[in-house]
Amino acid sequence: MNIVICEDDNCCRSIEVKIVKEYMNEVNEEYKIIEFNDYDSRFRKIINTKCKKIYILDIETPSASGIDIARDIRKNDTESVIIFITGHDEYGKLVLKRNISCLTFINKFDNLKVELRDALKDACHYLKNDMVIKIIDSSVTYNIRLNRVLYITKDSIERRTIVKLDNTEYRLNMPLRNVKDLFGSKFIQTHRSCFVNKSRISIIDHKKKTITFDNGNIIDLLSATYERELR
Repeated sequence: MNIVICEDDNCCRSIEVKIVKEYMNEVNEEYKIIEFNDYDSRFRKIINTKCKKIYILDIETPSASGIDIARDIRKNDTESVIIFITGHDEYGKLVLKRNISCLTFINKFDNLKVELRDALKDACHYLKNDMVIKIIDSSVTYNIRLNRVLYITKDSIERRTIVKLDNTEYRLNMPLRNVKDLFGSKFIQTHRSCFVNKSRISIIDHKKKTITFDNGNIIDLLSATYERELR
């Protein structure tokens, strides 16, 4: 497992590397850490290598923004995991608006060790368990990566089930409940016509009745009947 760390502060980078080594050795995972202090040409080459990676990115470096770099990563790589680390909480909302699909956002000055270890646990689980669900519908076969799905809902006009992913959607003739059963317990009901991937939820606004996903997408399919399941 390749873990790419970019942090321009040498002290902070050393701490992050130490945390990663301790965690990966504890869980007995094979890994390789690749360190950078800036988003230079060497880093760009790493982006273009065809393998799944865990990126631990500093949002601010002298030459570039980690958010812009993450967008470059996502142009050709939707599989790798991106973790942001910064000392500025205000960047959190900016990350959500940029449609990057990152795993989490960590403040380097607020319980870094615990937060980074938790993020690594989720990242390793994701890369090892990125299941592909095969659905055959009207003579068409769909191979859908479970972790790419945000939610499934019902189009009441066309009477089709919509499977919404990060950058696309599929419209199926199958009943909503049947599709949900294929996707399993990872999906929870938030509305009579909607099931969401709970691992992709970033923000739940109980007052506005909206759900924000980790890629910035927002839906208002949250009803009082099912809201308590998300508290």
